[in-house]
Amino acid sequence: MLGNWSFGDYFKREAITWAWQLLTEVWRLPKERSWVTVFGGDEKDGLPGGRGGGEALEGVHRHGHDRILRFGRKDNFWEYGGHRSLRSVLEIHIDRGDACDPKDGADRKIGVNAGNERFIELWNLVFMQFNRLDDGSLKELPAKHVDTGMGFERVLGVLQGTRSNYDTDLFQPFFEVLGKLCGKPYGSSEEVSIAMRVAADHVRAVSSAIADGALPGNTGRGYVLRRLVRRAARFGRQTLGLEKPFLCDLVPTVAKILGPAFPEIAQRAEHVARIVRAEEEAFASTLGRGIVRFDELADRIAKGGARTLAGAESFELYATYGFPKDLVELMARERGLELDQAGWSAAEEEHRDASRSEGRFKQILSAEQLEGLPPTRSTYHAVGGDAVELRAKALRAIRTDGERGALVLDASPFYPESGGQVGDTGTIEAEDGSFRLEVEDTQRMGEVVVHLGAFAGVPTDGVAVVARVDADRRDRTRKNHTATHLLHRALREVLGEHVAQQGSYVGPDRLRFDLSHPKGVTPEELERIETIVNEHVFENAGVDSKEEDIETAKSRGAMALFGEKYGDRVRVVGVGSWSLELCGGTHVRAAGDIGPFLIVSEQAIQAGVRRIEAVTGDEAVRAIQGQRRLLRDAAATLKAPVGEVAPRIEALQAKVKELQKKAQAAAKADVAGLLDEVRSGLRERDGFKVGAFDLEGANRETLRELGSRVKSLAPDLAVTLLGREGDRVPFVILVQGAAREAGLAAGDLAKRLSGFLGGGGGGRPDSAQGQGESPARVREALADQREALGAG
Repeated sequence: MLGNWSFGDYFKREAITWAWQLLTEVWRLPKERSWVTVFGGDEKDGLPGGRGGGEALEGVHRHGHDRILRFGRKDNFWEYGGHRSLRSVLEIHIDRGDACDPKDGADRKIGVNAGNERFIELWNLVFMQFNRLDDGSLKELPAKHVDTGMGFERVLGVLQGTRSNYDTDLFQPFFEVLGKLCGKPYGSSEEVSIAMRVAADHVRAVSSAIADGALPGNTGRGYVLRRLVRRAARFGRQTLGLEKPFLCDLVPTVAKILGPAFPEIAQRAEHVARIVRAEEEAFASTLGRGIVRFDELADRIAKGGARTLAGAESFELYATYGFPKDLVELMARERGLELDQAGWSAAEEEHRDASRSEGRFKQILSAEQLEGLPPTRSTYHAVGGDAVELRAKALRAIRTDGERGALVLDASPFYPESGGQVGDTGTIEAEDGSFRLEVEDTQRMGEVVVHLGAFAGVPTDGVAVVARVDADRRDRTRKNHTATHLLHRALREVLGEHVAQQGSYVGPDRLRFDLSHPKGVTPEELERIETIVNEHVFENAGVDSKEEDIETAKSRGAMALFGEKYGDRVRVVGVGSWSLELCGGTHVRAAGDIGPFLIVSEQAIQAGVRRIEAVTGDEAVRAIQGQRRLLRDAAATLKAPVGEVAPRIEALQAKVKELQKKAQAAAKADVAGLLDEVRSGLRERDGFKVGAFDLEGANRETLRELGSRVKSLAPDLAVTLLGREGDRVPFVILVQGAAREAGLAAGDLAKRLSGFLGGGGGGRPDSAQGQGESPARVREALADQREALGAG
């Protein structure tokens, strides 16, 4: 989608003029096949439109165009925010029926807005002019805004003369790559074409989002990305026969096509492909078993004559196999089934952990509660006492939940959460003693700072107050924030300029920095990074924080964080001549104020994304002392000097490995006994022997040895062998001779087994092996295997 916004700068006349000029003069689309629709008004609701559509139609008439149609609320009027924000819409359509009568556009049955492929909408211009109040009346906005949206693919299809967006050069290169990967050309069947379209659409969206700083996850935008990858992976596997990751192979094509307009995709293509591959691989481990489970559910429903997929059982596909709800709904529709929405919701509610609740404040302030509030004058960057304590006036106090609520002041020293730094806490007290707010969090809504917490007393608007920030907490937070800047610079120096920030947390307790990096950071690299940061701390260079024009800042080499949005004026934070970044957070006055800097952990959180956590100041001292105590305790336990702890542990590990080898050798020696147990437990069925055995004393190697010897017990048999290895359940399945002829297959039995035990496994019809992850379900799995084998 292409478009542009105006926040009070221009309105209908300019937006319409520019849209018309671009379509008809620059791109030379035929005027005689262009149609314009406008909102015709609704007098009963007090919504203006006027004869001829008012300003909107006048703007089109001005350009000599008379193919104008008026429509009602359904087609040309939008309401947002609980029907509070009212927006009329002007739409521009094109007639693609070259051999038809252009006048057909005015025919409501076959023309514009009739839902056909001949007349398609290219562009809409949304005019934000009114706000609906609680009493239902309309209030004209003091500044009128414009939101335009153009269908880029549609325009390209018209310009390139194609009937489908997918026939343009935006998509065809994807289909060529997919055709080579799966051996099926685009258009060979409707199913193949749909699968390729899904893959191309989804990989473009995912690549753009990841290049812009988003990451797949379990919540919010991250979950949207995860759903897109999994939906495309399912199409690729079931329709295109692509068992291995394939979306990652399409990322270079995304970079080639979108790179000229979105250079970050090309610059970060390797990083994007790595993350997409990891998501595909993670889902692949459960995709096959989930599809088998879905087919079982759908077959059972179909056999019973029902058309509704049980919600509780369907939710298992999400909880156990990671299938998003919309994917389950799509698969159900493909089988002519519907999903039991109520049942799914009930199962989801039961499954949801309390820690994933929405938080203490679901909504801070509504648009009406914010109405009339001036921008808050913030002083957290001030030099001196005003940075942490300030006399101000309470402008608006609102209770949100019992004693909890929100308070807005005309001025505030509290830093509102932003850029990874947590919001300040503290107190706000009325000078007349009428109330007190324990500030637990500070947030920003537009240009207004909102203080959240618990009230004591009755807050009153207009009262003079004293706002006091928890100075100690602020001080610890700003130490961590300045240290984050030094860490960022050190990471790029040690690991390379490819390092980009993927997220951060800056609080009073610690700092967290997520970075793009293709592999783990070695202990030596971490030590070097830690040393560099501490060297600059010890140099005690001054920290300079000031506002300037963004172009001036960039010309000085200030680092802008990828994905952040900046205005014309920015705050630039420099630590000596070494670190220079755009940042609005709070910082120390000199690097030496940070105190010791200590990295406490480094780990992977995504493919290609690492997370480093560190502490500073008093927290760093406590962490160092804690590590020293652990080392001292370890030395005492080993009865060795501190300097000999590492070699002593290595010696113990070598001894443990030796004992494990002996235990494995003993287990192999017991294969003969296990073989006797299997031999005596086999049952006759239709001319062949069957059996399913739980052999807790057998590990993976023992099972393999046992399996090779079980084959010699009878030429016609079907046997399932389960063992144990820690919290894993290794298994071996054998089917041979008459058992195979009777329709039994080891691979199918392995899939059934994995449905109970999880994990993975598979193989040929005559032999399969794998490993389960749920020892608690062995009894159920064994009973199912015996039923399948007819060994009950």
